[in-house]
Amino acid sequence: MSNLSLPDRLAALRRLMQERQLDAYVVPSEDAHASEYLAPCDARRAYLTGFTGSAGCAVVTLAEARCWTDGRYWLQAEAQLGEGWTLVKQGMPNVLTWGQWLKTHLPASRIGIDPHLIPCSDAGALRATLEPASTLVPVRDNLVDLVWAARPARPAEPAFRLEDRYAGEAVGQKLVRVRERLRRTGSPAMVVSSLDDVAWLFNLRGDDIPYNPVFFAYAIVTRHDTTLFATPAALSIDVRTYLHANNVAVLDYSAVWASLEALGARVKADRARGPQPPSPDVDISEGAKEKDSEAKTVVRTDKVLVGTKTSWAVATMLGEDNVETRRSIVEDLKAKKNATEFEGFRRSHIRDGAALVRYFAWLEEALGRGESWTEYDAAEKLEDFRKEGEGFMGLSFDTISSTNANAAIIHYSPPKTGSAVIDPQGMYLCDSGAQYLDGTTDVTRTLHFGRPTYEQRRAFTRVLQGHIALDVLVIPTGTTGYVIDSIARRPLWSDGLDYRHGTGHGVGHFLNVHEGPHGIGPRAVHNETGLEAGMVVSNEPGYYADGRYGIRIENVVGVKMAETRWNFGGKGYLEFEHFTMCPIQTKLVELDLLAPAERHWLNAYHAECRLKLEPVLRAKGDARALAWLERECAEV
Repeated sequence: MSNLSLPDRLAALRRLMQERQLDAYVVPSEDAHASEYLAPCDARRAYLTGFTGSAGCAVVTLAEARCWTDGRYWLQAEAQLGEGWTLVKQGMPNVLTWGQWLKTHLPASRIGIDPHLIPCSDAGALRATLEPASTLVPVRDNLVDLVWAARPARPAEPAFRLEDRYAGEAVGQKLVRVRERLRRTGSPAMVVSSLDDVAWLFNLRGDDIPYNPVFFAYAIVTRHDTTLFATPAALSIDVRTYLHANNVAVLDYSAVWASLEALGARVKADRARGPQPPSPDVDISEGAKEKDSEAKTVVRTDKVLVGTKTSWAVATMLGEDNVETRRSIVEDLKAKKNATEFEGFRRSHIRDGAALVRYFAWLEEALGRGESWTEYDAAEKLEDFRKEGEGFMGLSFDTISSTNANAAIIHYSPPKTGSAVIDPQGMYLCDSGAQYLDGTTDVTRTLHFGRPTYEQRRAFTRVLQGHIALDVLVIPTGTTGYVIDSIARRPLWSDGLDYRHGTGHGVGHFLNVHEGPHGIGPRAVHNETGLEAGMVVSNEPGYYADGRYGIRIENVVGVKMAETRWNFGGKGYLEFEHFTMCPIQTKLVELDLLAPAERHWLNAYHAECRLKLEPVLRAKGDARALAWLERECAEV
């Protein structure tokens, strides 16, 4: 079955479904750790459908093949989906979710799914939707893997220690804080399954997944001990010594299943004996106690805690009656950056901004000389500039280097072969980012190297006004991103425009560029987590004229306490600090639309960019970039 065509892959999958008496088979995008970005061996949905976007779900029946994805990827999916596939535009009015579709269109059916690839909470909700008419069948031997003869091997790149001078907190102190949370809830243990949670908890980083500095691993933290499950080849003697010095046991990645089963049996026996008296089994000294401002109402449980993204396979191995699904303790702790991490974001964004200025200055000059540059080759040049920055460890995602109509594809990625030539008289959108030892960057700038039309300038200005409105916002602590999302959209709405993506996502510290649990957007999930001081989030409104051009302005911002005249309710108020330092092209701004305060913000931002970036550019000896920076930061 090597080198099968897309239709042949579907046919082979259907034969396996018939052998197992399945009426439908579900292929999610994620891996066993609910990762957004994937190692090549886990890109099952892309292999089966031809669609390479990072979000979506495929459902195959014996007669149909459908792929659900959201508005960010509709244009891409329409172009990439193979023969026999139907695109379902998730989020459109009256469009059923794939679970609802299965219930409505395939009643009394056996529906298969790999239990490693669906969160236990989602599996429970799906079973409730389908039952009693249909049955969700866990298929532990992934059927796509059986079809995929040339499937790549799972990577096991070396993990390495992130020094405390970058992390800002030692692994021992992190474990103390986790155990204090366990003690407060009454839980005997927790399973850490998300790869970025594991990396953050142990101050380790890896290279198993493109753009995300993580490694394949699980962890189990109990009140008394901690075990890391990772591929032996990924852990050097030095890393093992470091872990053992912090009382962390190390076992093989595959040993997690037996350990989960044993833990589940112990917890089941303990729960059968009834409540046990509390014991001083956790260090709750002043250094270990959480600040009063962080204390929340605690819902106690005697079950093992697993995160909302933890797989159904993990829950079944523990015994589903022994599992309590909640947002991960580690995810919450990781989201609130410490002072060292905050400062790392500031410093890394200055170096990153200098690389962007050098790139845009070079690109403008090259196009002005009549040189021809493809989107892909230009993105490679940008990476070269970034590589010169101190602490550079790689890109944080595949650079979106897009000209004209391609910029309207929200998550476009230029192909190495056949990417478009950048139009020197058109719109150019560049969304890019990097991983540095002291921070992760994600920045979008839209430029026009010729003469933009009034329509383009007006749309760009509305996007800019939404960006500014969020940047200057002051909100009560705990306000959700759902509540403030419309503030960024209001200027666009006034012209009857909008965009089909969230306004902001959390950003990891030398970790995943997309990080939860917080974000800014119109979906219900954005109303689940309030913003708190220490969080980092993007601010990225946009507008996309399908088939013509796209606009996005993105900065990464930190959430911090605001100094307000009053403190109504005693909850404290928050404001944003923009970390990203890169000019916003004023040629694209329709100045007559700006209020005086918005014009002041733009000039102040550019003065700050110039102040912080000039020294770096002078040290590089880049006269071209310095001249470009001076021109682009001129007052308007």
